[in-house]
Amino acid sequence: MVFFLECVVACVLFTAALEALAAKRREVFVNDYPPVVTEKLRALGIVAEKPPARKSDIIRKLIAVVVFALVIALALRHFNGITTFSQAALTAYLLWLVVDWYDFLVVDILMAPFDKFYRLAKVSPVEKSAVWFHCKASLRGMVLGLVFAPLVGLIVSLL
Repeated sequence: MVFFLECVVACVLFTAALEALAAKRREVFVNDYPPVVTEKLRALGIVAEKPPARKSDIIRKLIAVVVFALVIALALRHFNGITTFSQAALTAYLLWLVVDWYDFLVVDILMAPFDKFYRLAKVSPVEKSAVWFHCKASLRGMVLGLVFAPLVGLIVSLL
């Protein structure tokens, strides 16, 4: 039951972080949209011709990984009572997977029809190329979780 509640809280925190980052400048996430969307937005002059630098994208995501690692490590240590590296890393990876799949299925597919960029580009979020783009991003996210989970395990074992 605790793990289920942690999954719900992690998804809510993930959604809140996305909304907080996108509140003023949705363009910060342009690299997270499929090319079928960004090409149409560039043709309409809605987003810059030159996409945001990948370096800033990577830095933004690494900062998020570290912040979430700290939050998850504290939650696992204090609410679950987890004290070992392996137990913390496994639980953290499972939480990471839940949030990764939530991002893919709910944020990128189910909520996309309400996204202003999809509406302006007049692109369906279930278009094959868009779904495949987000699926590949989710697979990369699963690999990134293999870095995240040991980081959480390390933090928990140091606490």
